[in-house]
Amino acid sequence: MRLLFVLSLAFVLLPGTAAAAPPEVRATPERVVLGQDAAVELEVRLPEGAGPVHATASSGSFEQQVVAGGASRKFRWTPPDIKYPLLAVLMFSVSAPQGPPEVAVVRIPMLGRTTLPVTTDPGAEVVIEIAGARFGPVKADRRGRAQVPVEVPPAMKEAHVLATRGSLKTDRVVKLEVPDHRPLVAMLSPEPLPRSGGWLVVAGEESLSAADLELSTEGASVEPQAGAPVRYRVSPAADAKTVSVEARRREARDTARAQASVMQEIAAPVVAAPPPVAPASRKLALHLLAGAFFAGGANRGPALAVGVSHPLPFWQERLAAELEVGVRSASLDATIEGFGTLHSRVLAGPLLASARLTVLQRSAFTLYGRAGAGVLPFQHEVSSDFQQGFDESKLAPMAFLAAQGAYRLGRVSLLLELRGEYGPAQTARLDAQLGGAGVCLGVRYEP
Repeated sequence: MRLLFVLSLAFVLLPGTAAAAPPEVRATPERVVLGQDAAVELEVRLPEGAGPVHATASSGSFEQQVVAGGASRKFRWTPPDIKYPLLAVLMFSVSAPQGPPEVAVVRIPMLGRTTLPVTTDPGAEVVIEIAGARFGPVKADRRGRAQVPVEVPPAMKEAHVLATRGSLKTDRVVKLEVPDHRPLVAMLSPEPLPRSGGWLVVAGEESLSAADLELSTEGASVEPQAGAPVRYRVSPAADAKTVSVEARRREARDTARAQASVMQEIAAPVVAAPPPVAPASRKLALHLLAGAFFAGGANRGPALAVGVSHPLPFWQERLAAELEVGVRSASLDATIEGFGTLHSRVLAGPLLASARLTVLQRSAFTLYGRAGAGVLPFQHEVSSDFQQGFDESKLAPMAFLAAQGAYRLGRVSLLLELRGEYGPAQTARLDAQLGGAGVCLGVRYEP
């Protein structure tokens, strides 16, 4: 009798246990060659009776983000339109009756194709080795030059160049310019979030931990939980209709956002979730610059600028639009023999629109290129011992090109900028330059 009771109890509990098992995912292909592989087919296998599978990715897009029904669920993921190597992190989630969701994480390397130029001995056979893969051989021409097509995986910073000519063999290392990105993906579960709370799951590389992240939340509080991948308990605020969370790597630019509606308590027998809310755009960043400009003679003086910037929602947010207003001043004091002294002062307030491009990023250091143009309203005042003083004002064009280095300390970045400018201030009685070469120090704050 006891054995029959145990078997009966196991039969009752088995379906619930199976439904909570983590999904198994198979990707075809398991890696992507950019420009060659148009899509990845993914099969998610899980026990019969399991709930809908939700999918999200750090980059690229799914044809369907939710698939329900059956022991095998099919997804199709399209890589992003990029050419540089990058790791894509895909997350598949099934809500559990109790506790956090069952999650499977798939990491798909996206390899970039390029041609590496090599200079070696004329006629040598050249082979390039990258991450254990070998490319070539390609024979160098009479000038010792060879072009070797290669495939570069994400985060690979160097390649070995092997050259053979007869019995002579050389092995050297060359640097690869690969962006330093470590993508993140985040998901809130279940959808919609119950008033009693839900879960936030964040995934990246296998070694990612909660200590690597800082969170910005709207409409809820979060508490880290033990386990892998990184999980947090999410408690919606009493009046919240939606919950939004941004996970950011400490001292890095990689981020992931997740958003979900909150289940509303209504008297109707069926509780419906409100329509999905589009993800909120990132907040404006503020910057302040102070320095000086030099254009020869008396064309020099202090330069101050304050501005705002906003990342554009494409190209991994490497491009940002900016608006900047500043103050420029230059003056001249001269003594004219037989007449007396002359004082001339030019005060300007340039208003500039610009674009900022991320050129290079290494850990907390980032190098930007900036270019912009706008208007230069200025006022000219003259006083002297030998003629009546006067003042005049006018509007002139202004443009600039700049290289800006930034060192990130949390939400604040320290800035050093070198810039070349064109800012003529000219009237019938004035020929000045409020541009030239400039150098500035400053800070940028990103909420």
